[in-house]
Amino acid sequence: MDLFEGYVGIRLWDGQLVDDIIFSLLLALLIVFAIIFRTNFRLFVKMLKDVAFVKERPNMFDEAVRRDSPFFRNFMVFQTLFLCSITFFVFARIRGFVPYPGEKGVLYSIGIAFFVLFLFYQFKQFCYYLLGTVFADPEPYRLWKTNYNAIIGTWGCLLYIPVLWLVFVGTYLTIPILLFCILYILCRFVIIYKTIRIFHTKSSGLLYISLYLCTQEILPLVFLYEGMVYLYNFIETSTLWH
Repeated sequence: MDLFEGYVGIRLWDGQLVDDIIFSLLLALLIVFAIIFRTNFRLFVKMLKDVAFVKERPNMFDEAVRRDSPFFRNFMVFQTLFLCSITFFVFARIRGFVPYPGEKGVLYSIGIAFFVLFLFYQFKQFCYYLLGTVFADPEPYRLWKTNYNAIIGTWGCLLYIPVLWLVFVGTYLTIPILLFCILYILCRFVIIYKTIRIFHTKSSGLLYISLYLCTQEILPLVFLYEGMVYLYNFIETSTLWH
């Protein structure tokens, strides 16, 4: 009598492992975001207010101001960069720019994309610091920095919409990519508007704004483009996918 060896399952398609890993990463990020949102609700509301308004003198009696947490700000920045990394990876995979890697390949490529974006972000922060300390007083620069962090954090929250579309819908790719670009453009316009509102009354305000537009809105994008091209060429020649 033959022994029962069980059923032979249907082989999963090559991209199933990739989707499972991305789903796990997004689920973990959403859980952490939900916990931070629940425990720092006042800071979240303050972040939205900083995007909508420019308060030259924050109310020191406001509990959200007194409880300002570096961990909250850093997580919102991390969330934004991480969602951007997943967006670039998923879009490149769907378009066929990268093959279907294994488990390590997925984490490796997302990690590289995150590292490139993190370096890009740190470069911009360094330029912001130089311009802020040379051409602005400490108080206006501190106010601008608070508004900038709020805008980046809010943009990161909105990025869940195109990212979830790319991961779980997978069709009509023009819509999430266009939405991602629109959100990015709106983010940059709001930052430019805040910069003009805060620094235009200073004697060196016009020079500061001109330098800001050149060093922060044009030159970094060129560096980011070159970095992404290098990343694509590196992935194409890497042995992880061959």
